Amino acid sequence: MRVTIIGLGKTGGSLGLALSGKSEQIQRTGHDRDITVAKEAQKAGAIDTVAINLHQAVQDADVVFLSIPFDQVRETLQQIALDLKEGAVLVDLSPAKQKIGEWAKEFLPARRYYVGWNVAINPAYLQDTHKGIGASRQDYFHQGVVAVTAPAGTPAEVFELMTGLIKSIGAEPLFADPLEMDGVLAEAQVIPQLLSALMVYTLTRQPGWREARKFAAQDFLGMGLPLVSSISAQELSQTLFANRELIRRLMNELLIVLVEWREYLLDGEIESITQSLLDAQQSFEKWQTERRAANWILEESGIRREDLPTSGEVFGRLVGVGNWKKKQKK
Repeated sequence: MRVTIIGLGKTGGSLGLALSGKSEQIQRTGHDRDITVAKEAQKAGAIDTVAINLHQAVQDADVVFLSIPFDQVRETLQQIALDLKEGAVLVDLSPAKQKIGEWAKEFLPARRYYVGWNVAINPAYLQDTHKGIGASRQDYFHQGVVAVTAPAGTPAEVFELMTGLIKSIGAEPLFADPLEMDGVLAEAQVIPQLLSALMVYTLTRQPGWREARKFAAQDFLGMGLPLVSSISAQELSQTLFANRELIRRLMNELLIVLVEWREYLLDGEIESITQSLLDAQQSFEKWQTERRAANWILEESGIRREDLPTSGEVFGRLVGVGNWKKKQKK
């Protein structure tokens, strides 16, 4: 199987590393706008071959991964659509699945398939804010979950291929509706990034910030990191607009709670605000425990992780993956 990874940052590099050790079954080609990054990825073992030309990078690929910022997806998709061979699967790893699905429908020729992935990473790396190929890790997806979305009419064989790939990198698949997934990501990722921006924007424009900045420490740092550690202003703004109805609804919910807590303060209701703060703390601590354990399979199905097939056993079943494409042509 030929796999091409476009975008060799932390996630793309980790994907390549996770697929390493399967050279007999997978040939990994990598492309990045920065050729230095691509060569570094090759040196690190994340890819086998560097493709300088974007069109050549994808023309022979069975699976193409787009591990690039959301604001680059439409342009890249439009550029490579006609280069994809019949039966190829295009997988993107950015948010806003409904919007990207629309672009895929607009640009992809017949018998080229679009699939969306959203990754819940290895809990061991939840606090790792390093970026770039140097931060890539082979076990980045272990104990993780990959949400899979695809348009109606996608062949069952595509889902089988995605399941095998996901299990081979140490994660478990979760098949989801694009609208549902956009809502999940808005709550789990986009709103925290937006709140980070709102709080930094508001506080740094207060008259007392000149003195306050000298005392800003861990709390302020933790509050601002989502704004700079994982996303650019351009990508966040386009993500917000692509999901604006979902974001608007969540912002309304935030405003309701903010006004409610303000009224507690104005009315001197210390018991009410104390209880609300305790509820928030307990919810966060519960999430931390569950997320670090990542026992989603046991929790939902009763199956222990150690009873599942190994990545090698799963991947061995994918050796004949090209056969279904041949059947389609007959």
